[in-house]
Formats: sequence, C-alpha cells, structure tokens
Amino acid sequence: MRHKSQNNRTKTINARNMSGKPLNAIIVDDEQPAMDALANHLKGFPQVHVRDTLTDPEMAVDRIVQLKPHLLFMDVVMPGITGFEVVARVYQNGVRPDVIFVTAFDQYAIRAIRYAAFDYLLKPVNFIELQDAMKRLMEKANETDKEDRLKLLIEKTSRRKIKLTSSGGFILIKPEDILYIQADWNYSEVFFDREKREMVTMNIGALEGILPREDFFRISRSQIINLGYLTRVSRRKLEATLIKDGKEYTFKIPLLRIRNLERFLTLHG
Repeated sequence: MRHKSQNNRTKTINARNMSGKPLNAIIVDDEQPAMDALANHLKGFPQVHVRDTLTDPEMAVDRIVQLKPHLLFMDVVMPGITGFEVVARVYQNGVRPDVIFVTAFDQYAIRAIRYAAFDYLLKPVNFIELQDAMKRLMEKANETDKEDRLKLLIEKTSRRKIKLTSSGGFILIKPEDILYIQADWNYSEVFFDREKREMVTMNIGALEGILPREDFFRISRSQIINLGYLTRVSRRKLEATLIKDGKEYTFKIPLLRIRNLERFLTLHG
C-alpha cells in the first residue's frame, strides 16, 4: 500500500511540470554515500534528470555555471567552502537554479535556510520528505524572488567576525565557530571545541552583549552556549547537550533557565 501511495503522489508532482521538459539537476555533497542515496531516490521522479554529481564544492561552482541546471541539491557543510557560498557564487554568475539544501541536523544552518525561505532535507534523505520538497518546488515554480531570498540567506550566514579583546591585543572570530563560553572572574574562556580555546579579557556580560542574540543563550551565570549546536535538554537531569563535529558536550542548566530557553526558542526558533 505504501508503494502505491508513493506512486500516486509522484504522479501528482509530475502533473505540475507543465512544460513537459525534464528538470536538469546537479547534486553537490562531499559524502559519496549520501549523494548516491539521493541520486537513487531521484530515480523515482521521471521528470528529474541528474546531470552531474560532485563532491568538490569549488569545482561544483564552474560545473553548475556551465550546465545551468534547473535544480540544485546542495550539501551545507563541506571542506573548503560551504553550500551557501557555492550558491552565492553561482548566483553571482547569473545562474538561478531552484535550490534544495541537504544537511545534517544543524540548527544554525536550518534557521538560516528557513529565514530565507529555501527548502531543505535532513540527512539521511527520506523518500517521502523528498517527495514533499519536490511538491513544494512545483507549487512555487513561477516565483520571481529567488535573488531576494539569496540576499537574505547571505545576510544570515555571512556575518562579519566579531572582535574580542585579549591580553595581547584582540582576536577576530566568526560567532558560529564558538561552541560555548565559560566565565572566569573578569575574564572569559571561549571554547571552539575540546582542544581549541581562547582566553579574552572581557567578562561574560560584555560578551553576551556583542554576540548575535538569536544564536546564543546564557544557561547560567557563568556559561553561554551556541544554540546552533544544542541538540537536547533534559528537565529531569537539568542538562543541556551540545554536539559539534560528532562530539557531545553536556552542561548543567537550572529549571528556570530551561523554561526561559523554551520561551526564547519559541520566539527565535
């Protein structure tokens, strides 16, 4: 029964391709198995012709400009440049494909994509979710605001570096690279992962004031976390869990702060 339902939904999507012409597509993903799985799913859409699959985002820019596909499935986090940067460069070269981003569960990326009203799929890509994304794509096939949405995406993902004062001068960092911040009297320790950190001569209140408000939350008097890496909060254990690069970090968080965090995410999620 499920297979029959999938066929019916695909027929509905096909009917929306009124031109009758194939939709040329390119997939860009540095993970070959993920790219192969998506390409296999797309075989269920006869109107979609996958022209190329690429694992190198730098090379992908020239190939996309050359082939001018109608549709681009773009991984977000890749070595070298991000999927957002690939799309920006493609648009700068006058190519305007419809874009569906493909990403692991990354709240920072997802908020940026939603902010700019682009579509996205979570890895591993599910066939039903792919169908839904294709259906939405066909329903807005005649939209004319692609460039405006790209500008919003760039605005959300290309923040300038912030300046933090250190004992020897200052450092410039991208806010999204910060994992969490730990207060140390009138100083603060900025953590990027378990090994990489920077001590800055700023108290945690001063740091809180210059960080992007919608991306960071103070979970206690002495700690600020990057919400882009937040994956789980336990009311029972009074813990917040962050994951970055496959590594898990757990922090204690008072119940009142959990309630405040829930309200914050409702407003800014």
